[in-house]
Amino acid sequence: MDDSRVAKCTYGGGTLMLILSSTTTFDWLSNELCSRFKLKLGHFELRYSYTDCSNCLLELDDDLKIMFMVCGLTKDQLIHIAVRDKAVVNYVQTVNTNIIASPFLLEAVPNNYSFAQDEDTCKYSIQTGSIVDSSAASSSSLSMDFDGISSEYGNEYLGKYDSCGGRKYLSTDWEGYITHEGQKFEGGVCEFRDKLAKYSIENGFKMKYLKNEPRRVTAVCAKKESNGCEWHVHAVKSNVNGFFYIKNLNNAHSCSGLISEKRNKAMGSRLVSSIVKDKVRSNPLVRPIELITDLKENYGLDIPYHVAWYGKESATKDLHGDEELSYAHLPWYVNVLKASNVGSHCVLDCGEDGSRFQRIFICFKASIDGFRWCRPMLFIDGTFVTNKYKGTLLGATAKNGNKEVFPFAFAIVSGETVDNWRWFLQRISEVLVDEGRQLTFISDRHGAIIDAVRTVFPASPHGFCLYHLKENLKKKYPHAVGSSFKDHILWLFCKLLYAPTVEEYQDTLKKLRDDGGSKIIDKFLADLPVQNFANAFFPGKRYGEDELKNLAAKGRHWRICRASESVFEVHADLSVMVNLDERFCSCYQWQLLGFPCQHAIQVIQHFGLCLYNFVDEYYKADFYKATYATPIFPIPDIKKPPLGDVFLLPPHTRKPPGRPPTKRFKSSSETKRQVKCKRCGSCDRHNRRTCKVPI
Repeated sequence: MDDSRVAKCTYGGGTLMLILSSTTTFDWLSNELCSRFKLKLGHFELRYSYTDCSNCLLELDDDLKIMFMVCGLTKDQLIHIAVRDKAVVNYVQTVNTNIIASPFLLEAVPNNYSFAQDEDTCKYSIQTGSIVDSSAASSSSLSMDFDGISSEYGNEYLGKYDSCGGRKYLSTDWEGYITHEGQKFEGGVCEFRDKLAKYSIENGFKMKYLKNEPRRVTAVCAKKESNGCEWHVHAVKSNVNGFFYIKNLNNAHSCSGLISEKRNKAMGSRLVSSIVKDKVRSNPLVRPIELITDLKENYGLDIPYHVAWYGKESATKDLHGDEELSYAHLPWYVNVLKASNVGSHCVLDCGEDGSRFQRIFICFKASIDGFRWCRPMLFIDGTFVTNKYKGTLLGATAKNGNKEVFPFAFAIVSGETVDNWRWFLQRISEVLVDEGRQLTFISDRHGAIIDAVRTVFPASPHGFCLYHLKENLKKKYPHAVGSSFKDHILWLFCKLLYAPTVEEYQDTLKKLRDDGGSKIIDKFLADLPVQNFANAFFPGKRYGEDELKNLAAKGRHWRICRASESVFEVHADLSVMVNLDERFCSCYQWQLLGFPCQHAIQVIQHFGLCLYNFVDEYYKADFYKATYATPIFPIPDIKKPPLGDVFLLPPHTRKPPGRPPTKRFKSSSETKRQVKCKRCGSCDRHNRRTCKVPI
């Protein structure tokens, strides 16, 4: 088995590719690097990097073996090895023309150590990084070559004051983006500008454009006039293939101060967009503050918030297209959707003249087929759309036999109006024209929804969401009554809703009116039809979801008497009648839930019958598998035609007054996140900064 790995060895500005294997020795590697990089043995050190660790020592044969073991575990085929000089620089202060050395001692000084006078700058070997003090550009300076002195010399004596180890940033490769004349950029002028900007950032210099046109770009060093720097680059577009080529390049800087900065003006929103595009593609909801953190951690760059925000917006536009132009592709999208998912129902409303988007309805063939195996119940609601042109998303979802949400249909409309809700439910009725089942709707008490269900599905039961009802009732009482009182009233209200018979409903209602106040309760229930929320009056099935094993554990001590072949009497706390043929129990839970109640379960088990023969088919595995038997086929856009002369315009919008909201306003009764003070540990509506608790 071949265990060879490719080693990318970097020293200064040079790179060397070597092939290493498990039999490679450290001596061979050192000699090869000396030969190729013109180094001396003992005057350099090696470090290698891999995921989660970028500064591993490489000094012995055992280190090589460990490196190969790690590469095998991480499955890396490329090894990054950094070759560094062993050099240390005495701290030197230049005051006018006087050179004052720090009192640190050097145990060894190389033979080629020298001081040299230069009239321009104070510098030392560029291999260890140039440090230039422009203020000292007078008559005296210091030039030192510390080849052979360890850069970490004396660190073992510094303790906590030792310098921190560096790390390899993802921007390291930018250093080699501009290399030679004739270099090709297949992405044209956009790719060339992008790589040129990244190259200048990583190499620590600023540039300015002399020409910045779609067919030619010329850039020079920003210090050309002040320092006479001769760095420049000129690239042009080829008429043959449209690629960009570097025609003239002087890649050597004669200016001073080439140090990569954490904050660079060249790091604009377009450059940020090219960096974060993959992150935005994988997570479209990523926040700008997360992008700032990512660039800081992985690239060592600081960017302001507005640059991150605009960068994300630019990346989103590049990935998904312009929002305004995307409306023009909707007719094409509808046709391709119907062709790739035959049997899907998709309606695009473009108004009377057919030139401006009004609304769209989509229901995939997979949803139509899958709903036949779900419980005949649809949950409908709407929420606002936060894009440039606003609007409202209307949705209809179902639930399968495993309590999971099953998406059925959705629409984009201008708002939750009566006309839009009627239009949405009419499209659903077209889809379910051959359904043959009584459909049950569940929603909040939005007036447009109530009107639309009553108009389009007059025979369908319509239930109200219990959560919204409880929150509406809670707001009828002031805060002064206390939470215990409110909880008691809500408990009575839930008991009222779940009362199985009319008699028990009336008894619970009397108790609720007495405890909660007859005026408040009567006013709350005045516009609330009982058939929309109370089990005792609800005409359809609610399809409850308690598990059979929990019901089977109850009532094993009950006495059962047989009245006929299929009718039984169960002596529980109260006596109830169970009819297996009719799937009926006088507690009314079997009829509402869709599977046997606790009384029916005891009868079925007492006589040794199969419990699952009395459960609705929707709860069985065969129905669950059939729900997802039809797939949703992808909609390829590789053949998307270019925009022609006919445009579908976006909808008309009206800018609301004030600052636009980004989140739904929660009611005062909704659960709020508790803030825990990190100083005292209490949850008393204060934080560490405002905490006044004595500790």
